[in-house]
Order: sequence, then structure tokens, then C-alpha cells
Amino acid sequence: MNKMKISMKKIRKYLREVSVVVLGVAITLSVSVWLNNRSEKRAMELYLKAIKIEMEENIQLLEKEIEYYEDMYRYTCYLKSHNEKTLHSDSIMDYSGNTLGEVHNVIFQTSAFEMFKISGTMRLMNDKELIQSIWKAYLSLEDVAWNFNFYYQLKTEEMKKDVQSFQENGSFPPIPLYNFLIIYHNSGRLNLFKDVLEALKETSSKLENENN
Repeated sequence: MNKMKISMKKIRKYLREVSVVVLGVAITLSVSVWLNNRSEKRAMELYLKAIKIEMEENIQLLEKEIEYYEDMYRYTCYLKSHNEKTLHSDSIMDYSGNTLGEVHNVIFQTSAFEMFKISGTMRLMNDKELIQSIWKAYLSLEDVAWNFNFYYQLKTEEMKKDVQSFQENGSFPPIPLYNFLIIYHNSGRLNLFKDVLEALKETSSKLENENN
């Protein structure tokens, strides 16, 4: 009987010790999960802030590119509204000395978004609409960059033709880049760029609210 009591005491002691260990492990795991979730949430906030900054930089770059295109579009409208006899050489020179010869590569920043995609923290976002807005914004930037670079490539080819004309005839054409401007400058492309710009600003505003 005494042996049985001793055995029961040992069992109860063992169970208490096991319970303490199990409880300790459970608490440790809970704290670890909480810290991990907190760390992931903080990481998501940092990624979203980085994307917000990156998007603001892209907005500024796109605004600058739109300014270039608008200058050329106004010149194109001027050309379309006149014939060769009513065109003014001073007006042509004004445009020629401004952005008529502007050619460069358009590269938008995407590093923050790319890092966000591969980090896996996107799954923590509850605002699925914001996720879609961010994706659409960067896809639109990719499309706009292609359009601008294709445009500048064609412009470069047309400028080469004008230079060749100068080399052969000793003078540039009376209306620089005339064919290029008439064919490739239109309100549709300009409106597309402006629509993308507005979408970027809207997404940037949503990111601002998300970070606050």
C-alpha cells in the first residue's frame, strides 16, 4: 500500500514536471510566432514605404517625359494647322531649339517592387485591391517605358535622315522631323501617358493611407 502511494506521488510529480515543460514550450512557441508575425508585419510596412518612395520617383520621371511629349505634340498641332506657306520660321526655330532633338532611354525604378514580390510578405496584406493597384501600376509603367523608348528609337532614325539630308544637300529639311511628328504624335498616346500618371498618383495616395 505504501509502495502504491509512493508510486502515485512519483507519477503526479512526473506529470506536473511534464506539464510545466509542455506549458513552457507552448509559451515559447506562442511568443516566437507572435514575434515572427510582428517582424513580418514590420517588414511589410517597410516594403510598402519603399514602394511609395519608388513610385513617387517614377511619377516625377513620367511627368517630365509627358512634358517632352506635350511640347512636341503642340508643335505637331501647329504643323497640322498650317501649310508650308503659312508656317513661320521663328516658330519652327523655337521648337527646334527646345526639345525637338531630345532623345534618351526611359527607365523606371522597380527594385522595391521586385524585392517585395520575392520577399513573400505580400501574403500578409489584407487589402487585395491595393495589391492589384500596385501590380497594375508597375505593369503600366513597363508599357509606358516601352512606348517612350520605341518613340525615341523612331525619332533617332528620323534625325539620322535629316542629318543625311544635310550631308547630301548642305542643308537640313525646312521642317525638321516633319514626317515623324505628323505620323507618331497623337492625342491618343498622350492621353494614355496621362491616364497612367493619374493611376500612379492614386496608388501612391493609397499607399500613403496604408502607411499611416
